[in-house]
Amino acid sequence: MSSDDVPQDSEPSQHRDAPGGEPERRPDPALAIGERLAEHRTRRGVKVSALARQIGVSPSLISQIERGQSRPSVSTLFALSEALEVPVDAFFRNGEAAPPAARPAAPAARAGEAPRGQHRYVVRKADRAGIDIEGGVRWERLTPMPLDDVEFMELIYQPGSESNASLYRHPGFEMVLVLSGELVIHVGFERYELGPGDSMAFPSTQPHRYVNDGDVTVHAITAILPDGLSASDAARDQASKRA
Repeated sequence: MSSDDVPQDSEPSQHRDAPGGEPERRPDPALAIGERLAEHRTRRGVKVSALARQIGVSPSLISQIERGQSRPSVSTLFALSEALEVPVDAFFRNGEAAPPAARPAAPAARAGEAPRGQHRYVVRKADRAGIDIEGGVRWERLTPMPLDDVEFMELIYQPGSESNASLYRHPGFEMVLVLSGELVIHVGFERYELGPGDSMAFPSTQPHRYVNDGDVTVHAITAILPDGLSASDAARDQASKRA
């Protein structure tokens, strides 16, 4: 059984004081991930068993994630993103105080526009969309909406946290800039220690993993670019060369 197949206890919903002094319930991040996974899977008409088989995990893990009983690891999240053909930050929960279901649905944004209530260009820190992943890792999106050509995020690694217990790979090319703390990045058989101001760039198709084995929280900025030509683009490119 892989580490992804071990259920993680859901954390209690977060609270903060509302203006009137009453505690305000915030949605459990694990539930938010599950809701979005179920939405994307259903939209594509993919069964739980088929999705599990495609990414190499058990159907029970997919069900646990969708019910908010388990959080995916970084490698599982990338695998889900690739299988469902959505950006990895499509699973993020917007930085809102109340659960999405408690608010009326906003009209769908047109292409190139931010959802209603969000600025077209600016993202305030308190309004970032974020996701809490298994193992003490948090990602926060730095763009108003998911983009097709880049994933721009802040990575937050608590002391002792890691992206995955073993090396993993996914499509793309990633760049990392460490803001604070020390982040260890394994790429293949190499180990790189990055401190504040250090940066790194490498193909995401290389086996890799991130680790914070220090006692200080790590903050880093990452940008993940797609591989380049899609399969259809590559086919057209080859056809044009033969013409």
